Amino acid sequence: MDKDWPEDYINDYLIPFNRTGQFRPAAVRAIQRESQQIELKGKLVVPVLVARGLLEGSLVSDSDITRYNSICPQLIVKEYAASDHDLKGQDRNQFYNDIVSFLNGID
Repeated sequence: MDKDWPEDYINDYLIPFNRTGQFRPAAVRAIQRESQQIELKGKLVVPVLVARGLLEGSLVSDSDITRYNSICPQLIVKEYAASDHDLKGQDRNQFYNDIVSFLNGID
């Protein structure tokens, strides 16, 4: 996690949406402090859904999609034109429908 992520998350999500009762700011800071980037290797032999917004602020890049395609033969990518990283805004209903559709399609 980027060093600025905790404060952005706390100030732009937890506080404005009154969620500090569910997620303590200290826990958010600990997530950033203890997180590590790992490299995904090998092939994932399970269906994988990647949902990403197409607006600035999305955390899933084109290069990420290319990398995920190389390791996930059953990759499904859903993109949302009216969203950044938060897919629960204008694209919320389509996002939720895509999740249900993906889960219903798993054998």
